Order: sequence, then structure tokens, then C-alpha cells
Amino acid sequence: MRISFVLILSFLLTVGLLAADEKNEPASQADSQKLNPDGSIALIPYNAKQQQKIERIGKEVDDYHAIINEKVKFLSFEKKIKDSRYGQVTNAREIHLPFEPRYVMHSRFVMKLKGGGGAEGGGFSLDELSFWSRKSLTEKGKDPVTTYRELKNSTAGGVKGLTLSVRTVTNADDNTLNFELEKIQSPWERLRLATAYRDRLREVARTIDRYIQAKGKLETRMVSESVMEVSVSGDFQEP
Repeated sequence: MRISFVLILSFLLTVGLLAADEKNEPASQADSQKLNPDGSIALIPYNAKQQQKIERIGKEVDDYHAIINEKVKFLSFEKKIKDSRYGQVTNAREIHLPFEPRYVMHSRFVMKLKGGGGAEGGGFSLDELSFWSRKSLTEKGKDPVTTYRELKNSTAGGVKGLTLSVRTVTNADDNTLNFELEKIQSPWERLRLATAYRDRLREVARTIDRYIQAKGKLETRMVSESVMEVSVSGDFQEP
């Protein structure tokens, strides 16, 4: 009885997939081998819950873009923008995980700005933001391998313009692969990539906030020390 049920269920699923093919319907969550008419791999669509999540992430990305864009005024006022760009880097760090070769990694983010020349805040606004990393194998006795990764997005339209570039350089080869978010087959990986970008945006906003706070604290300390010194300078007299 159980075997008969399984056979019937399999038959119905097969018929459903064939019908979807005839109607040129999109691939289902379980159909990872479906191809488009041109031979490219068909995207697996979001389910209802995933669709809600990607829409929420897109809205959050727009919000963080707006927050960072507002802070561009401070960076311009501090004359930190060079050639319509602003960025920060991390110190290189060696990483050695159990059962994994040693490698050195460092990263940076770069804000590409547009405009400029305005009287207030330099007139700059955020145009594109990218996160870049370099991972270099340092294990003795192994051929050198360096991997560059760049996660980049424009500020127009949430995560629709999000792209990932992976460049691998060895002694014998130099190969680059590019992935556009909206062309990645797996909905789970599309969500993971969008989530990673949103989280990095949050860190950029916090990084600039710390810079602003440090600037304010420096001014407070300098003024406080100066007030104390001019207040206790002693009695005045003619020289």
C-alpha cells in the first residue's frame, strides 16, 4: 500500500513538472536542473517566506544607504573624500583554522560618490559601495594562491544591482568569475548574499559614527583642558 502511494505521488509530480515545462513556467523550489530555452540555468523562485525576507532586506539596504549618505556631509567637511571616494581598510591578519592551511587576509570598503563642488557638505552623495577582500595562502610547501572578492552595489533599488566578483590568481592562471544577485540560481544563496551586504552596510554606518564620536570627544577634551589651564593661571601683574 505504501509503495503504491509513493509510485502514485511520483507520477503526479512528474506530470506536474512536464506540464510546467509545456507552459514555460518557472522552476519550482525542488527543480534545480531546469534550464531556460537558451540553455542557461533557470532560477529557483523564492517561496512566500523568502520573498518577504528579500523585500525586507531590500528596504533595510535602502535605509542604510540613506543613513550613510547623510554622513557623507561630515566626511566632506573633514576633507576625507579624495577623488570622489572614501574608504577604510583593516589590518592584515593571519588565520589558521584546524586542518586548514595558513593564509593572510585583509579587507576594505570603498564608497564611490557623485556630485561635489557644492557649498554645503561638498555636494557629494553616495553612488556605489563595495566591500573588497584579499586572501593569500601562506602555507610553506604549497603553491601560492591569492583570492580577491568584491561585493558591490549601486544605491538605486535596494539589492537589485548587487554583484559578487571572485578573482583567483595562481602561478599558472588568473581567473575571474562574476555573479549577479538576480541571476544566482539558489534563492537561499541570493538571500545570504543580500544579508551579508546589509550587515556590512550596518558596520560602515557604525564605523563612521565612531569617527564622529571620536571627533566630538577630542574637541571636548581639548576645550576642557584649555578651560582648566586658563582658569588657574594665577594672579596677573605687569611684566
